[in-house]
Amino acid sequence: MATTDFPRLIKALRKKRSLTQEQLAREIGVSFNTVNVWENAHRQPQPFLSKRLLEMAAEAGLELKQYENASDDI
Repeated sequence: MATTDFPRLIKALRKKRSLTQEQLAREIGVSFNTVNVWENAHRQPQPFLSKRLLEMAAEAGLELKQYENASDDI
């Protein structure tokens, strides 16, 4: 099972849409600090926010498979 590399995805999404962490935070209804800890791999987004980020990335034209990590669970 693959997991999403949210730090890379968030950074790519912000770059693609020319957004700061603060601007992205406002768009999804979280604080700047929340986006910062996600992007710096200190925490993962909650499932409902993960879904929103994936939707935004797809809408922005990012290839989501590029941001998947292979799981060690076999």
